[in-house]
Amino acid sequence: MSEQKTSTRELNFPNANNEGQLRLLILDAFILLGESLGNHYDKKLRTLLGNNWLKDLALARKEYGYNLIDPDWVLKEPLRNSTSPTRLTLPKGQGFYNKINLLAKTRNAYFHNQAICTINSVKEILQYFLDLCLDIPLDHAATQYSQAIVRLDKLIAGEIFGPEPSGLTRIQLLEQQVAEMEELANAQKSEIVKKQYVLDAALDEVAIHAEKLREIEQMVGGKDQLIAQVLVEKKAAEEQAKQLQEEFDAKVAELNDKEFQEKQYKDLLAKLAENRTVASIQGQPNVEEVASRINLEPGSLWTGEKGARRLTLSVNFRELYDTKSGELLSEKHGAIATELAQEWLRIKPQGGRVFVDSAGVATAFQGENLIYLGRVTFELN
Repeated sequence: MSEQKTSTRELNFPNANNEGQLRLLILDAFILLGESLGNHYDKKLRTLLGNNWLKDLALARKEYGYNLIDPDWVLKEPLRNSTSPTRLTLPKGQGFYNKINLLAKTRNAYFHNQAICTINSVKEILQYFLDLCLDIPLDHAATQYSQAIVRLDKLIAGEIFGPEPSGLTRIQLLEQQVAEMEELANAQKSEIVKKQYVLDAALDEVAIHAEKLREIEQMVGGKDQLIAQVLVEKKAAEEQAKQLQEEFDAKVAELNDKEFQEKQYKDLLAKLAENRTVASIQGQPNVEEVASRINLEPGSLWTGEKGARRLTLSVNFRELYDTKSGELLSEKHGAIATELAQEWLRIKPQGGRVFVDSAGVATAFQGENLIYLGRVTFELN
């Protein structure tokens, strides 16, 4: 096993509050963790257990496909195996392993598209990464996660950033990687078919030897020499079949893993396309801006993110409240705020929560759907 290199990966910081860019950040955050933590394991355990510690571990467990920089493996290996050598390189205590468990669950949620991806939720997850890296410690990764949190804070505060070419490069590489994975998986399928043919022949050979043994026992009774010879042949055939079965199972497991990862990455690419991520990185109008410019009708289904600022649309007073301060907007902004409330109540007569983004786009839930209400044209402090 060749020695792992220290990760110098830099995260692709988002330049806009765009779900696709945020998902790309989470993907890179997990890849960085895999590289950094995998290198940490390898550096420490080569000294303690020798250069082949990972290969020896896989052989001892009769398992295949260990990948030292796989984010899933570096988290679950110490979490699920109390005797894992990786635990020798990590802090002790339930609190630390709770952090690993939290990140493992987060990875599953994101890679299965079960997680809500907002700028605040991503910031919270990055804090999990940072805490874990500070505990180990993984200095380079910790610095990257800290800088990513600072970037999200600036975006939340309304700071504007120019295009980030590295983000576009990352998407291109991801698309190429998916294409390569698809090609490799298809090639591996034909290899598995060939191994299946060889395995079937070996199993047939075992069956023939078993039948031969049965016939000899019937013909010669208990003559040990003949039976012993057939038993040796039968055992050799069984060992060969066992080895071929293990090789076949390993190839199938490897293919399943590649196809699963391929699907995850394809789902991510679909999300990036859905959220116009390339356009947002290039500094082109994002979903929110496009929707407002094409005269989207109030009450229409909203496919972008909801804003972070919360208002309350009052049915009784037919006014808008600042949810945080409890103040009527009309007290500060006058009749224009009251008129806005009247317009929105015609769309959402039951009132309730209204979400406003940094561009003034107002949305609200109607049942399970997020709908577009209109725009706030005055500045919300």
